[in-house]
Formats: sequence, structure tokens, C-alpha cells
Amino acid sequence: MSRYAFVKEHKPTRRARTRDIDNLLATWPKIVDYTGLSEYESKVYLSLLILGSSGARRLSLHCRVPRTKVYGTLRKLIDNGLVVEIPGSPKVFMPSNPAEAFEALLDDFRRRALDFDAVLQALTRTHEKKRDDARPRKKIVWYIEEEGETMRKCLEMIGKSQRSLTILTNEDGLGLLFNSAHRLLDENNNRGIRVILHSPLDPKTSSLARELSYVVQINKVDFTAPVIFINSDDERFLLARIASREGAILFEDSIFSGEEELLALLSMILFEPDRAIQGEGIGRSRASGASKQPHASIHKRL
Repeated sequence: MSRYAFVKEHKPTRRARTRDIDNLLATWPKIVDYTGLSEYESKVYLSLLILGSSGARRLSLHCRVPRTKVYGTLRKLIDNGLVVEIPGSPKVFMPSNPAEAFEALLDDFRRRALDFDAVLQALTRTHEKKRDDARPRKKIVWYIEEEGETMRKCLEMIGKSQRSLTILTNEDGLGLLFNSAHRLLDENNNRGIRVILHSPLDPKTSSLARELSYVVQINKVDFTAPVIFINSDDERFLLARIASREGAILFEDSIFSGEEELLALLSMILFEPDRAIQGEGIGRSRASGASKQPHASIHKRL
């Protein structure tokens, strides 16, 4: 038995070659878009890449370009350095290396991309410089209306507070907080977060307020509006409506935002309505005014 095994080299079948050409020809629109070649030029060049080298007649059978157009198309490709004509009879044509043929074009794309990036950076810098001068300015406020989402957002805001938490609500809101957020408020207290809760219940006469007073500072105020206002770290706020549905008290729809100017405005309206009516500048007042007592008649304004 011979020690040597001879392996027959399998050349691609005609069907496989046709499939490869079809797959590559499917990319001709991109070649047209990126290089500026015509449809015929793209198809002829792509077909040559698969065939390796070919005469015009054989090429016309694969490239889906009319035979009468193949010679003229090849001549244009030769002039552009994308095809090389091999001397002989009949004439044979071979594609140039794509990386070399399109190198100058690719370099131009890169240069133009870098140039456009520099233009965008300059435009962005101009936009940022002038953005604060624009009037009126856009502020982002998110609106929640799905049932249960407002409560989830309340708990998230309470749990993520880092320095301070100011809450203003009525008796119903206080009950909801006690049932749903007592543990979070206790954890905030253990972390040293300053929590102030303004409500109409007095810890001296209300067991609910007294229980909460062990973990937060309770301030008794005359407030009956069916809302809850949460100021977290003087950086973000939530304002939610409290409703009664089938005998159950719940947080209904709400708005929340991280816009500090809006937070300062709401804090002034809720905690210092007289000052807001007198027209003192909102921009000069930080939201930290929320630690003050709400106005006794604020419920009439809400």
C-alpha cells in the first residue's frame, strides 16, 4: 500500500461560482453609492472579482450586463485603474486589488469625516454657549398616569435621596407613606439623611404621625390639598395627585423632573406663596426654601 495519498483539488462548481457571483452582485448599489461608479461598471467589476480573470464573452454571461455594453464598460474601468487588460487574443481582463484601487477614495472619505466632525464640534460649542441665553428655555417634565407607577416613582425617589428629603402632603398622603415607605424612611434616618415631613397631623394627637416622628422630623401644617410633593436633595421633585377609588386611597397621576428652576418655583408656590405673589425672583431662590413652613391657606390655592 502506498505511503502517499493523493488528494484531488476540488475546483468550485459552476453552480457554486454562480451563487458567489449572485451574492457579490447584490452589493452593487453600495458600490454605486460609495464610489460613484455606474451600475454596469459595478456589476462588471464585482463579477471579475469572483471570476479572477475573464474574457468579455464569458464575463457577459455572469455580470448581467448586456454584451454590447461590456467592452465599453471595461474600457472605463481600465481608465479608472480598476481593471487590467492582459495582452493576447482573445483579450482577457483582470480586476485590480480593491484596497489599492479605492485607497485614494477611502482616504478622502476619512478626511471628509474628520473635517465634518470638526465642524460639528464647533457648532456644538456655539450651541452650548448660546443655549442659556435662549428665551424661552425648554424644561423637561415627565408625566406618569399608569396605575401603580406613581407609587413606584415615589419610593424610588425616597430611596435614592443622598442628603435631604422634604415631603409635603395631607392626612391621606401621610397614611400612604406610613404603609408603603416606612422602612425606606427609617433607612434614610439611619444613613443620616435629613428628612422633614410637613402634614396636618400632630404627633401629639395622632398615633400615625407619632410613629413616623421616630424616623423623620414632623412639622404640623394646615394643608388639605390632595397631593404629595417630594423634594429630593434639592435636585429633583415629584408632585402627585391623591385620589380615592373604590374606597382605597392611592397616588394617581403625577409629574416629576430634575429641573432645579422648576423645583424652586414649585417650592416657592407651596411653601412661600406670599413671596411668590409679590414676584420675587425664582432664579435667586434655591429649592432649599422647602424646609420652611407651608402657608396656612395653600390648600385654597391648589
